[in-house]
Formats: sequence, C-alpha cells, structure tokens
Amino acid sequence: MIEKSENQFALLTFAGLAKIAAEELNPSDKKKIQVHHLPNYDLSVLSLSEADMSCLPSLKTVEDVFWLMGRLPLSKKIHLRQLQERIQKEQLLAGISLKNSLFRPTKPKQPSFNCFVKQDHDYPIYRRTIAQRMRSAVAQAFPKWKIRDPGSIEIWGFYIRRQLHLAFRLSDNRLRYHSKSPFHRPGTLRPTIAASMVRIARLLPNEKIIDPMCGTGIILSEVLHQRSNSSNNLIGGDIDQRAVTLARKRLSRYHLHLQNWDARQLPVEPNSVDCIICNLPFGNRFSSTQENKNLYNQLVTNWGTKLKKKGRMVLLTADTKNLEDVLNQKQLSWEHCCRVKVLGTWASIYLIEPTDLSTTK
Repeated sequence: MIEKSENQFALLTFAGLAKIAAEELNPSDKKKIQVHHLPNYDLSVLSLSEADMSCLPSLKTVEDVFWLMGRLPLSKKIHLRQLQERIQKEQLLAGISLKNSLFRPTKPKQPSFNCFVKQDHDYPIYRRTIAQRMRSAVAQAFPKWKIRDPGSIEIWGFYIRRQLHLAFRLSDNRLRYHSKSPFHRPGTLRPTIAASMVRIARLLPNEKIIDPMCGTGIILSEVLHQRSNSSNNLIGGDIDQRAVTLARKRLSRYHLHLQNWDARQLPVEPNSVDCIICNLPFGNRFSSTQENKNLYNQLVTNWGTKLKKKGRMVLLTADTKNLEDVLNQKQLSWEHCCRVKVLGTWASIYLIEPTDLSTTK
C-alpha cells in the first residue's frame, strides 16, 4: 500500500551538509527532520509550513528541492505495479503548480520529462528497471510529453531501505549553481559547499575577508550572496593567472580587488584581516600529501600574521592529517565543523579561532 505525504519535502545536499542546510532553512518544526544517507549525498525529509516553503528558493547550501509524492515498499518486483497508482495526472499537475509558484521556471516550448533513481546501496531490483517503470507511468498520464535529459519535469525515486520515496523535483540548476552557469575548471568547488563554508565563518558586517587561493571566485561569490554590505572589504587572489581572469569575469559587476599572487606571502598589512576562507589544495591534480606538509605550514604561518587578534580562518581540505599536524604544532585553537563529500572524496571544514595568531612561528 502506498503511503501518501502531506506537505513533505526533501532537500538534497552533498554528504555531510544536511545539518547546515537545516540550520539555513530553520524550519518551524526542527524535531521531525529525517536524514537518509546516499552515496555522495544526504537526503533530508521534513514537513514544511507555507512560511517555510517560501524560503526554499533562496537556499544556498542545497543542491535540489523535492516535493514528496509518497512512498511505497519495494522489496519485490511485483511492488512496481503500485507506481501507476501514485504517478497519476493529478499528482503531476499538483507538482507542476507547486514548482511554478515557488521556483518560477522558464516555460518550455513543449513539456518534456525524465525519471531518475538514487539508492542508498545496491538492491536486486535495479535502478534502471525502476526508472523505466516510472517513465511508463508518466507517459501514460501525459502521452504527448517527450522524454528529454534534462526534462522540464523530473520525477525522482529515492530507493532507501527497500522503500521508494517518489519525489517531484521543484528546483532546477539555478538553485545548485546560484543562477550562474558553472565554470568548467578542474577542481572547482561547488557553490553549495562554498556557501556552507561561509555560513560556518559567521561573518559580520564590514569585516575584511580574504580568499587567498580563490580559484574562479566561488567562495568570494558566496560571501557576496550572504552579506548585505558592499564588496569594499572583500579581497581575493590566486597564483594561477587564468583562475584570476575567470574570477574577475564571474565577479565583474562587483569590482572586487583580485590579484595574481603567491598565497604563501600575502601582500596585505599585518593584523588587518577579520576572516580568511579558503579551499586548500589537497587533490592529486594540484598537490600531493608530501607537498602539503610544507605548504600548509607556510600558509598558516603567513596567514596568521595577517589576522586581527580575534580573526579566524575557515579552511577546507581532505588532507586532514597535515593540516591538523600544523595546527597542533602551532598550538592553535580549532574546531572540526563537518565532513563533506567533495568530488567523491571526504573532506573536512575547519574553523580556526585562536586568540592570537600573530605570534605563530
């Protein structure tokens, strides 16, 4: 028997960010959030009031938002027959209405659709089989709709603990890329992860903020999204001139001060910076564990001299051992805030809040 969902929604985040997304949304009922863990992602299921629903389009830490159409047990292939009962014309029309009212998508010339399935682990009933049954149900409800990838209408199935959660995708790529086309550069940080780092930084108005290894400007862009004051106190740079050029293009309307520099020797005044936010090099493409041992020591030492007495750093890396070794060696106060999947690799976000970094050696 299919269990219906009343005003239930799901937030898809990168694995490890479910808690940060819940804090950003701050729903009226915080006690009834159920988090399901998928490979590389977290799926948070929660009931929302109308006021909560109105906040969904403005979320920065979430990859996708779904309206839950219901769920059904799925341990045997015979259970697939029940999909026809749930994916019906009135349900699809209700999802379209909700999507139009909340996310205001561009109206397609001709409606198209597709169906996708994500699962917590492998099951005897394959994802491809489930997705095909879902497509057949949609096609029966709307025979004139064409299958496209991506489709203007998408139905997702989340196959978790032998239950299939049927979900109507409300958001589109504008949510995960924050209304901008993605910059195709290897190793580029996803905006939702950058937004999570900025939230952890707890920025205050008029603070001076630096991203010393800014790449294409993802973190700088998220700082601008999350605080209302001007960009005068926001600075970034990178040793890669091409990355700086891309960052200037991304942030051209803000007239930021972006430089081509070596992050190990920041050209800023000592004791002048409130917060440093940075995605440290940790992958095989840009560094190695052996290189990081010396690099992280140089970075933390130099950056510490630039921070004000109550300054702080928010750093992301998968090379946790090298970073923690440096922080402990310098007797710095730090907090491991969360682990997050970055390009399929577990990385960690650190908040470093020493009372005085300027004396580090």
